Amino acid sequence: MDTPCPPAAPAQQEAAEWYAVLSSGEVSDQEKSDWQAWLDAAPEHARAWALVEEVVSRFQGLPPALAQTALDTPALDRRAALKLLGVLGVLGVSGGALAAGINSSAWTREFADFTTGTGEVRSWTLADGTRLSLNARSAVDVLIEPRQRLIRLYQGDILIETGHDLPFAQSPFLVETGQGLIRALGTRFMVSARDHDVEVSLFAGALEVQPYGAAVQRLQTGQATRLERNKPSRIHPQNPYAAAWEQGLIFADGMPLNLYLKQLAQYRPGMLSCDSTAATLRVSGVFKLADSDRLLARLPEILPVKVRYFSRYWVRVEALSTVV
Repeated sequence: MDTPCPPAAPAQQEAAEWYAVLSSGEVSDQEKSDWQAWLDAAPEHARAWALVEEVVSRFQGLPPALAQTALDTPALDRRAALKLLGVLGVLGVSGGALAAGINSSAWTREFADFTTGTGEVRSWTLADGTRLSLNARSAVDVLIEPRQRLIRLYQGDILIETGHDLPFAQSPFLVETGQGLIRALGTRFMVSARDHDVEVSLFAGALEVQPYGAAVQRLQTGQATRLERNKPSRIHPQNPYAAAWEQGLIFADGMPLNLYLKQLAQYRPGMLSCDSTAATLRVSGVFKLADSDRLLARLPEILPVKVRYFSRYWVRVEALSTVV
């Protein structure tokens, strides 16, 4: 077995295996007939199949493509079928559990193709020559094939420099997020998905961005935007240091403290927060992410705040005016 997964009920296992067969692109008429017979054989088969379709619609399904580009749902290979079984085993038959589970960080760590943990930054070269870098606490799935190239971003920050190796050079290159779809047009760009917010920053080339339910817009070098469902993208100048995490740095030029701490939190275990007054204070400088305790210790030297350690894993920054 390629990917360990928790045990699933027999009907769920059979449903996942049938989906792998039917989505392979090579299904025969006899196999279709056998699947229909299995589906009709017992009510639990129908329930298991409905759950598979729900999981696939969230995890495997694709939204409408940019600029009339049609994307077929990619076929499940053995590894993907095992992932699907794992989801079914973990989530059972509850729709609420399904929605919560697929959006959880635990789910993405278990089932995503590429993941990073706390304080971990990694890079890969994909089959088409694309360089993919992940910031700490990030998770993506990757599909590279001649007809399409697709990155699914579940959480975190990714930096992409698209490749042009044959036979993939002419294939559409897309990034799918929870808020919209991005199409790269020979590009170096960053996509961030934190707390349901999706930010796109373009460093070179061009991008087409499409929030779900809204029109396609084009980004040029030096521009950025936020993707929100059913809302047109508002394009603005990008932060040239947005991807400094790849070098292990934060470049802060009057950055609100809450945003500074949000970046730092990806590099230390536990909870890091601040009160509402401290959140609005501004931080400037260049900081190394690897030494978060040192950065926290320096905060009272540059801002009117106190850093409270309730434990090693629970730290809160408070403005001096609110400290009792």
